[in-house]
Amino acid sequence: MSMHPGTTSAQSSFVEDRLAIVNLFAAYAHFANVGDIDGWANCFTSDATYAVSAPRAPGIPLPIAQVVAAETPQFAAYRRMLDDPDSGERKIYCIVNPYVVTQDASSASIVCELVQLRAQPTGPAPRIQLTGTYSGDLVKRDGEWRIFRWAISTTRQPESVSEVPALWWLNVAASKDGDWRAPAEQA
Repeated sequence: MSMHPGTTSAQSSFVEDRLAIVNLFAAYAHFANVGDIDGWANCFTSDATYAVSAPRAPGIPLPIAQVVAAETPQFAAYRRMLDDPDSGERKIYCIVNPYVVTQDASSASIVCELVQLRAQPTGPAPRIQLTGTYSGDLVKRDGEWRIFRWAISTTRQPESVSEVPALWWLNVAASKDGDWRAPAEQA
């Protein structure tokens, strides 16, 4: 088994910790891009929360175990698509502009942008599917940085139900008043 992407030495310095934090977010995007649910889930503490919000739909923090259970079929379907060269579109998650807002020896807060692209091996040029802002709190436990609180605020609605991963439905179900769709779409 390879080393956790947020691992530091026993006597880590501020700079080593910062590099481990930035590497953790690069690994988070990589695991999403290759459909590795175990690697992706390992970026979080076991008691982490994850919330997704979209315009007109507040994000409700959900336990990471619930999110991983909901996303596991999505990751598996994506892996199958990646294994089939004729399957068409690929999603590419890009973590952009990671900014470590605060950092001490055992905790940090971060913000960064998400740009999700859709690309096809043959066909039209890649296009931006989704953008948003991640914010989160990290903790360092046993020499490994992991995400403890994670929230994404998307800048637009998904184009169709087929774009919506299970996580969106979990947030809608947990929301006291919300559906991610615009009111005109709900009729």
